[in-house]
Amino acid sequence: MIIASNSTFEGAICVLAIHHFDDLIFPFQEVYRVIDKGRFVIFTSSPEQMQRYWLNEYFPKMMEASCNQMPSIYYVKEILKQVGFTIVGLETFMIQPNLRDFFLYSGKYEPHMYLNPKVRAGISSFANLATQEEIESGCSRLRKDIESGRIHEILGKYTSDLGDYVFVVAEKKQKSTLG
Repeated sequence: MIIASNSTFEGAICVLAIHHFDDLIFPFQEVYRVIDKGRFVIFTSSPEQMQRYWLNEYFPKMMEASCNQMPSIYYVKEILKQVGFTIVGLETFMIQPNLRDFFLYSGKYEPHMYLNPKVRAGISSFANLATQEEIESGCSRLRKDIESGRIHEILGKYTSDLGDYVFVVAEKKQKSTLG
């Protein structure tokens, strides 16, 4: 439960978190309750997008588990509508080479980033879904491919026009009548 009165905020943002929720209905109802009129923007990725990450080449079991825990965009939109939001649109996001944040695919153009255990520790897929054996094996192969230059071939294999992530934009058009 969000500790806020009804209709308190003009909008809300959820960044790379919905895959950690056991259920989307209650959190989305709470966001709807605390927004007066305004937008709810969710930054997430879809299983289809994640299947095109080159990380699948090195950490296939972790990536499969990551895809499996990620709700489909269709499902996210349906739950948003169910709790009262109107879907405004979807906007894909492509990782850029100069990105300064650390999340699952933020190293798309910086493969060496994944060799750093501190970086991996801050990425939930590595921290919660990968075995130590898969991390060691994947990092060993990744290191070799970076050193040999083969990594460029791997990156080229995993191009996609689906985007790397997606913004789901929903809107609440009237004040909450929830008590």
